[in-house]
Amino acid sequence: MNYLQLTIYGLRLSWSGYKQLAFIKSFLKPLVEKHCRRLGYELSASEKKKVLFYYPMYTVLACAQMYLTLKRRKLTNDERKRLTLVGAMATLCDDLIDENNFTRQQIFNLLSNNVNEEELETKAKLLVALNKELQKFYTLSPEYLSQLKMALQWQAASVKQSDPTISLEEIVDICREKNGHTSLMFASILDEKWSSEELRFIYQSAIVGQLTNDSFDIYFDTQEGIKTYFNTAPFIKNVRKFFLEECMNLHEKVSACDAPIKNKLRTIQRMSILHAFTLTALDHLQETENKYGTPVAWKSLPRKDMVTDMAKNKNRIKTVRYMKWLSKVLPNESNMKREPVKSTAIKSIGYNEDKQILEVEILETGRVYKYFNVPLEEYMDFMEAKSLGEYYNRVIKEKYEYRELTL
Repeated sequence: MNYLQLTIYGLRLSWSGYKQLAFIKSFLKPLVEKHCRRLGYELSASEKKKVLFYYPMYTVLACAQMYLTLKRRKLTNDERKRLTLVGAMATLCDDLIDENNFTRQQIFNLLSNNVNEEELETKAKLLVALNKELQKFYTLSPEYLSQLKMALQWQAASVKQSDPTISLEEIVDICREKNGHTSLMFASILDEKWSSEELRFIYQSAIVGQLTNDSFDIYFDTQEGIKTYFNTAPFIKNVRKFFLEECMNLHEKVSACDAPIKNKLRTIQRMSILHAFTLTALDHLQETENKYGTPVAWKSLPRKDMVTDMAKNKNRIKTVRYMKWLSKVLPNESNMKREPVKSTAIKSIGYNEDKQILEVEILETGRVYKYFNVPLEEYMDFMEAKSLGEYYNRVIKEKYEYRELTL
């Protein structure tokens, strides 16, 4: 994906965001406000952000529209209504479990019309009211109810992330299952018949999305005592490695789907626009780790050392470059496969991000040199240099240890 294509995709995504925001204001906000007035319940500032912005935006932009890119079609108005309302309901479910000590079965009973509404607390009554609004235009399918049960089960299990003794493996398991089944629930209310390969892609997309969310929520999560991969892994390099492995796994799942290659590439490109932000956040967190040393006492750090400021031009530029790079991280390719380049001095270049190894094949001699501990950003600077040969001689050869490969 070149920068022109990236710009077009970015503009399309921005337009999708404005369109969904307008839909929330015209459809969801009046419904929620109507029932809040009836119940005498006022949403807090944080609840408004989740109910009327974050969750209904996420379910459409980062979930449904991404899944449908593989089908090369847009959301229908009916699908948008369902997803927007279910997104708002999802955050109320989370709050009732996490903050009000509701069990999975109690929440499922609320959503199955199997409860005495008069005995409920007000937030639960709001959830019931929105669920009744949903059923005015959508019949709850068996697939939806099945995935709802699984999502609620793992949401209830996620309270363990407040346990300071939870292991990294347990964190990954909870995040994968909770978010995976929630994504499958969103997919079930779309008017699609998903293949098993497509469902595996949808399930895998959830943990990568959760990691992206966690990268920007690290300050809030840490202050609240919530253990995530970001504040629990021993080193930021471990987080980066895990994130890129999950991205590759996701791209492999997309590639395995029975869809036109153009649709699969468009899906990967769309996902890369969202997931590139995580790599920028990881760069910022790596700087923080370098500053304070390991192990980092995350809870004692100021917010500015943990939250990535996307208003800074350097972070915006870096993210755009990561978008371009991630969109080319395709399956069934060795990370060290060298690609031909246009240069009078260099024939091909290869890079392994995991091991930070750069390979350069010289045009005149055919010799190949392997350079060690080359950061991804350095590799991208190299690839975008006006003169590859000049940059290679001035920077790469002078800065990094190497050995010549025996061919």
